[in-house]
Amino acid sequence: MTTPHDFSVPLWVTQTARHLAEVFASQQHSSQKRQQVYHNTLAVCVVESYLKLLGIATKLSASDSYNPVLQLTNDIADLYLPGKGRIECRPVAPNEEYCFVPVDAQRDRIAYVVVQLDSDLTATLLGFAPEASSAHLALHQLYPPTALPHHLSQCQSIVNLRQWLNDIYALDWQSPEALLQPQQLALTGSQAALHETKLGAKLISLNLQTENTYAEHRDAVLLLTVTPRDEVASTLSVKAQLHPVVVAEYLANGVRFVPPSTSCLVPNIKLSLHSADGTLTKEVLSRTYPRDNCIQIPQFTGHMDEEFLLKIETDDCQITERFRL
Repeated sequence: MTTPHDFSVPLWVTQTARHLAEVFASQQHSSQKRQQVYHNTLAVCVVESYLKLLGIATKLSASDSYNPVLQLTNDIADLYLPGKGRIECRPVAPNEEYCFVPVDAQRDRIAYVVVQLDSDLTATLLGFAPEASSAHLALHQLYPPTALPHHLSQCQSIVNLRQWLNDIYALDWQSPEALLQPQQLALTGSQAALHETKLGAKLISLNLQTENTYAEHRDAVLLLTVTPRDEVASTLSVKAQLHPVVVAEYLANGVRFVPPSTSCLVPNIKLSLHSADGTLTKEVLSRTYPRDNCIQIPQFTGHMDEEFLLKIETDDCQITERFRL
């Protein structure tokens, strides 16, 4: 029978990783919690080092495991991968048969990587699992670490819109004011003025082949408006819009914005809404004439944990964004 050790990867634990683990552990109030945070941090740093060797981008500072406040109340060992999501890096001692996965880590993860901590100087990457449906992950069922890059290349992060209600946004989502002009924000409708309504915007590269002097017109901005429908936010209303990037030309005597007549979407861009299994629900297409300065999927509602897809399509590309309510 194949065991994790048949395909495991030995790695060094760096001095930087040990120092960070010691700093985080020193902030805990019990010896048990200090040991937990110390081992979690080492596991995260070992996986980060491995992914960096493979050229896979990570952002440790954006991980929950890097947050001292969250360390106090949670058993967390996540590592954030920009544009993909979070992987859980679970430490185990030598000769273990199972890896413990806390309930909070059994969702919103794109992979579970198991790290055997051999000592403070060495560790062994045992393998990974694409998902965890229980608190105990059997080590003999892990995929080899060498298959992790391919798995991650197929992953796409799921944007948790419920987190927006607490002003928690993924790094590639920004405040609408950072990407849109005031006249574009006015198109979001009166609901945007409600206190409980949250808005997020993301720059979308359309890769259009156009002779337009202003190359920025190849990009667009996806804007989502999220509104809770009841006090406990068990149901959310969502509206999706696609806006052109309004181009600013920087001249010696100041800034000149592109005239409104040209700040329109390129014709035949499709924005569509799909259920989690890919079934088409609604779609809208930007017009050739008159040109559209915005297209939108009308407001729709969904229940807690329901997932949906938004697709932006042109003749040259298709971009899919995944969301969870």
